[in-house]
Amino acid sequence: MKERSMLLKTRLFDEIKFNADEIINFTKPILGFEDCKQYILAEKETMFPTFWLQCVDKPDIAFPVVSPFFVHDGYSIKLQTQDLDDIRLKNSNEVIVFSLMVVSQTFLSIRANLRAPIIYNPRENVAKQLILTDDKFPIHYYLI
Repeated sequence: MKERSMLLKTRLFDEIKFNADEIINFTKPILGFEDCKQYILAEKETMFPTFWLQCVDKPDIAFPVVSPFFVHDGYSIKLQTQDLDDIRLKNSNEVIVFSLMVVSQTFLSIRANLRAPIIYNPRENVAKQLILTDDKFPIHYYLI
């Protein structure tokens, strides 16, 4: 049986059609957005290879995200067993990592948060935000 499409009216994308199996469920939500636990990945033309985490719970909320490996050559994180368990993964090679971006009015102030990455299991559509305890990578990493 074919799954029925759902429609989400958003601030940035107008209307987005998606299926329930595309919803990413956050086991640990984005800091400061504890009521937002369901998202879909949306694409919008931009200058960087970014996606948008569009909130399903609150359609006026969307976050631009980018691979931290794309913006910082030396980026690395060590995932604990509990982190993998939280997103139902056995092997860290299958995880997708995103960094939240801040896009402001000026091109020079675009930055990514490398200290609080999002880890995502695309097979199960489960994600969580990590808060790294060391200061190896900054909260505000300017892309330009």
